[in-house]
Amino acid sequence: MSQRSVGRVVLERAWLPLVAVIAVSVGAVCMWKVHQSSAPGPVIAVNGPQAPEEFTPKQLTYELFGDLGSGGMLVYVDLDAHPHQVDIAELPWSHTETTTLTVVSGSISAQVKGGQVGCRMLVNGVVRDQQSATRENADVTCRVKSA
Repeated sequence: MSQRSVGRVVLERAWLPLVAVIAVSVGAVCMWKVHQSSAPGPVIAVNGPQAPEEFTPKQLTYELFGDLGSGGMLVYVDLDAHPHQVDIAELPWSHTETTTLTVVSGSISAQVKGGQVGCRMLVNGVVRDQQSATRENADVTCRVKSA
């Protein structure tokens, strides 16, 4: 047998397994590269000490002023959204609540048997709402929706 015919016989018998080995090798390299590129980055297990954020608590102040006359009543909604009814015997009236919430809201409604009443709501000393009314059996409402 000639050398050419021996090479031809080997090639006829080995080409299919050789192509299969090459295809499997290329596929394995591609899968390894995809896995390597999609792997998450390193995770830092321990964080160094950090200074806490500076935070100033918020103060919500309800104020009521005016002419009480022979009496009155007010209802205010606190920082936890619970209503509170108060029979008022003298004006001015004030109530302050403090919170660490980032947003505060509240309201106050009052009616007096006098001729003039006003309300004011302050957040950290800044007036956020102020209303007043002058009439017999005056009533007034103040609200802070978001501060």
